[in-house]
Amino acid sequence: MKRGDIFQAKLNPTEGSEQGGIRPVVVVSRDAINESSPVVIVVPLTDRKNKAKIYPSQIVLKAGEGRLPMESVALGEQVRSISKTRLGNQIGHLAPHSMAAIGAALKIALDLP
Repeated sequence: MKRGDIFQAKLNPTEGSEQGGIRPVVVVSRDAINESSPVVIVVPLTDRKNKAKIYPSQIVLKAGEGRLPMESVALGEQVRSISKTRLGNQIGHLAPHSMAAIGAALKIALDLP
């Protein structure tokens, strides 16, 4: 498992406005953590059709990017740690430029320098 991998994930149970259900997620934790820890840090994706407005903490990913079947939005403000047992099939892997954009969105969401 590598940073930038996209998996289907089971995100329920959730509360409030947390992203739930079975949906794609992008692994954003560093590879050393991914190899040794039972949890990974992920950013959930949602269908672009459900997002009328894109916020600075969100990144649009085109259909086909990372083998995504449809245009999607990476929700940087919904970043979370999940158990690897929540991960299902791997969908694909994002290119470095997409991961750089997600990194910038995470900096905004987390108010990092």
